[in-house]
Amino acid sequence: MNKSNTLMKVVSALVFLAMAAYLGFYLVERMIDPVQTALVVTATMSDSAPMSGLVVRDEVVLQGDAPYIDVIAEDGERIAFGQTVALVYDSEDALLRAEELADTEQEIESVRAALSGARTVTSGDRDSSILDAMVGLSASLRSDGLRSLDTRQSTLASLLFRREVSDATEDYLAALEAERSDLLRGAAGERTPILASQSGTYASIVDGFEGVDPAYVEDLGPAELREIIAAERTEDPAAIGKLVLSFNWYYAAILDREDAGRLEEGQRVRLSFGRYTSGALSARVAKLGRIEGDERLVLFRMDRGLTEMLAVRAVAAELIYSEYTGLRVPLDGLYRYYAGYVSEEDAAWLSEGQTVTLTLGDESVEALVSDLSNPRRYGELPAGVEADSDLDTRPKRSLAVFAWRWDAGADAPDFSSGGGTVLADEGRRTLPVVNYYDYDPEIDRLCVFTMTGLQAERKKVELVFAGEEYCLLSSEGDDALREGNEVIVQASGLYNGRVFRG
Repeated sequence: MNKSNTLMKVVSALVFLAMAAYLGFYLVERMIDPVQTALVVTATMSDSAPMSGLVVRDEVVLQGDAPYIDVIAEDGERIAFGQTVALVYDSEDALLRAEELADTEQEIESVRAALSGARTVTSGDRDSSILDAMVGLSASLRSDGLRSLDTRQSTLASLLFRREVSDATEDYLAALEAERSDLLRGAAGERTPILASQSGTYASIVDGFEGVDPAYVEDLGPAELREIIAAERTEDPAAIGKLVLSFNWYYAAILDREDAGRLEEGQRVRLSFGRYTSGALSARVAKLGRIEGDERLVLFRMDRGLTEMLAVRAVAAELIYSEYTGLRVPLDGLYRYYAGYVSEEDAAWLSEGQTVTLTLGDESVEALVSDLSNPRRYGELPAGVEADSDLDTRPKRSLAVFAWRWDAGADAPDFSSGGGTVLADEGRRTLPVVNYYDYDPEIDRLCVFTMTGLQAERKKVELVFAGEEYCLLSSEGDDALREGNEVIVQASGLYNGRVFRG
């Protein structure tokens, strides 16, 4: 019994030591040769530049110097020439009666919606009707400002908090309509309309920038625009809002001189104003303004997003030259590669994962031997000679693929020279290499290495767009790079087919 216990203890100790040794070896290996990967996802990246500036519009301030005014125009509402913008009342009592009339009209709309809902909305489609009403309310806010807010709000409220039919009766509705008629008769002669002298889009906020129009800013420089933005502005007590006279509006932007140098007048670009708009807006370069030092003033013209930007003036934005969609990969995981033949004798001095100096034309790069095939016969067969014949005298050569990290500041080597040399054996041996491909100088051959299981796999890719830390790639074929793959970002001695420990 004691002997059995001792044996179990010895076996347990040996198992523990073996596991500890394996874990220690694994951790040391990971410290010496760390492997980092990144998940491949489909993403959109933009070629863009930051800027700051001022929203500029053709505007006219509406005046109403009276003690009792009720503005009936809504923000974002399109006002026609001669349309009533506000009502001036001759007394406080008249204004209170007008407010009572507005409450009565809203109650009428609510009762009508409740009666309509009671007749047409069943329990089976009530949820669908609520969803439709919510979508309609949201769309109204985005496109029409507040013009139809009351009606849509009443419709939604009637569905969410529907009255009992006994409360919302036809008799009750008739009584409300009679009350409204009495209020209208009593209000006759107590109010005077303020009419729009021009057509335009109404906005209630008057911020003092109304005199800064597109013609005024197009000849300014960056410093003068900053002074206008920073200047103190006084409030006009008689202002009851303003009219924006055109659907076109402008953004006077201060841009880095180099970024502005990529623009031409008339060019179409996109501007992003962040949270103020639901997406980037299409814009045209209206004027390339004055240059001051490293900055330039640029005037952009837009015909969309006016109502969303009515309350916005001095704001930062992003100039989007173009947008790209592809497979997002860290730049550290992108490689250039070159494939060439080496002789059977020279191949003996190479091994996969080895670092060598590859020279093509006048360019030299430090590259990894990514692939190295077993020697086989390559070349044209003599006439009448079979491939497996003893007369087949073609030389045996190995196909070698060399890969090195892609560098935005370095052009691809000159592949068209037909070949180059490989400096191996720690720089003591020069090996000639002959092109495997008929290289097209317009094609930059690129690849990434993915972790497939526990094995590295080289995949050919094409560059769509390169940012500061990430790039977007495209890939085709049966072994193409795909969303969800893991790209190897860091690993020493990397080569196609390398097996990593789990």
